[in-house]
Amino acid sequence: MRFFVAREQIVGNEVTLVGSDVSHIRTVLRLKAGDSIQVISDSGQCLTVRLVEVNTKEVKGEITASATINVESPLAVHLGQALIKGNKFDVILRKSVELGVRSITPLMTERCVVKTNRTEGKVERWKKIALESCKQCGRSQVPEVAKNIETLETFCRENEHQDLKLVFWELEEKKTLKDIKPDVQPDSVAVLIGPEGGFSLAEIERAGQYGFQTVSLGPRILRAETAPVVALALLQSLWGDL
Repeated sequence: MRFFVAREQIVGNEVTLVGSDVSHIRTVLRLKAGDSIQVISDSGQCLTVRLVEVNTKEVKGEITASATINVESPLAVHLGQALIKGNKFDVILRKSVELGVRSITPLMTERCVVKTNRTEGKVERWKKIALESCKQCGRSQVPEVAKNIETLETFCRENEHQDLKLVFWELEEKKTLKDIKPDVQPDSVAVLIGPEGGFSLAEIERAGQYGFQTVSLGPRILRAETAPVVALALLQSLWGDL
């Protein structure tokens, strides 16, 4: 388990952890003064920290070692994921972080079952889930979760500059990722994944205007929560670090 800290939590050789990290260290891990933990700074440094003080409000420690780590994928994947019902978006978020996604943007699309008035406050919770997932899988950078739930067109416009732009669509019968042959190794890719009912033809055409090309994930229709996991794994296998 790694803990993430902002630069203002590091003063000289001293690190201070606050918030939920305190209860996790005290009550879950049951650590005490003299024990050591790994801390990731927002500059990507991996710090070995020996605990000096553990109380109910904060945990203080001193840095005993420092190293630069790089467990991030060379492929920057920017996922535009349509909202789906229940807690399935949470599952997608966790798995996407494990698979090295660089950013995640929740989308409200034509066929989303989720209503906009039921999404209030969820973005902050999704950011916390992304952070917790990073701690669990040992990443050195926390993926960005978009500040707002966006439209498909906004996502396409903001990601028009990416090296590859793909929309995984169940009605695409011919083209798969094996057919995508970029001239040079892509450094970045924008990915669109639809809701339970998929994207409408109008949405596919709109994405195409921004250079997004449709791709199939195979002959079987995947569940909305399965598609992004498969897509990300394939992308990392082809151009990333799997």
